[in-house]
Amino acid sequence: MLALPCKNKDKEVLISGMRDHTSGQVVIVGGGIAGLITARLLSENGIPFAIIERSARLGGHTKDWACMATDKCNRCHSCAVFDYEDLVASSPNGEILLRHELFSVTRSKSGLHSVGIRNLDSGAERELHSMALVLAVGFETFDPTEKGFWGYGTFEGVMTLSDLNSLMRLDELNKLRPDNEKPLNLAFFQCVGSRDKAIGANYCSQYCCAAAIRAALRILHKYPDSKIAIFYIDLQISGKVARTLVDQAQEMGVRFLQGVPGEIQPSEDGELKVIVERNGRNVVERFNRIVLSTGQRPSSSASAISSMTEAPLNEFGFFQTRSQLDLVRSPLDRIYIAGSCSGPANIPDVAMNAGKVVSAIIRDLELAI
Repeated sequence: MLALPCKNKDKEVLISGMRDHTSGQVVIVGGGIAGLITARLLSENGIPFAIIERSARLGGHTKDWACMATDKCNRCHSCAVFDYEDLVASSPNGEILLRHELFSVTRSKSGLHSVGIRNLDSGAERELHSMALVLAVGFETFDPTEKGFWGYGTFEGVMTLSDLNSLMRLDELNKLRPDNEKPLNLAFFQCVGSRDKAIGANYCSQYCCAAAIRAALRILHKYPDSKIAIFYIDLQISGKVARTLVDQAQEMGVRFLQGVPGEIQPSEDGELKVIVERNGRNVVERFNRIVLSTGQRPSSSASAISSMTEAPLNEFGFFQTRSQLDLVRSPLDRIYIAGSCSGPANIPDVAMNAGKVVSAIIRDLELAI
């Protein structure tokens, strides 16, 4: 019996009455947080699995994310990936294949039959008998150099949320203010590469608002004299935790300003200036650091895997699910979609999604026996 992840930690969804499955293993393509949680839940239900991961390590983007705790936990959930990795690595039911890729899928009349995998270092190929295939290939972050007016890579002081996260993870926040006599004046620009129809990304990336607020709180914890503004289009603050973060940030002086400025320009004194609208008038604001909260884009491998498996993509390039009421099954039998490769998601939503994937596999396999 297994307790699946639930947003309300006081409630649990239980799966019981499991049958033994001897017709192969569940092959999971992608060893990020979605793949790890899926593998862990399969293992605890006695279902064999194999993780196929192109890189030389597990954990994906989440493993690179810094803990956002200040004097207390701010529930960023990034530390969970290490626990899941340990649980999966010690599972007696699983196989972890790093530096491997999927290269073929064979179907039979009854559904999925086997998948072919290739070692990226040696080129050796092998076949895995598979009763189900889980696509968990994650996402890519938007490259802000695609729009030159942000000044990323050109103007000193313009960075991405990922760049800021790297400074936090390496405990190098001091690099934000080389002149310690001068308080940090920093702005977050939200929805960079999201909510943008012109680049085919007319959707919300889900994680950016809470991530920026947590980063602001951590900066203020280290440098209380900092001035921070968050420019947003539509602030995503659903849920008690997010609302608490916003309230805490406002109490500490963070300004939340609706509307994201356009072009960033350097000023003569080395600061960065932007034009913002205030009370119907355009005014210039200056900052010494601007952080671009870049959105989630489909994985670079999604198109090739779609062609190989025949699992379709949606209008944005993420994997299509069966319906709005079934967000974990592909339109193809025995192929499931886990995590953010079906659309942008944060870590708690990925965990919930992985639980639903395993529930769906269990139900489908029991029906097929």
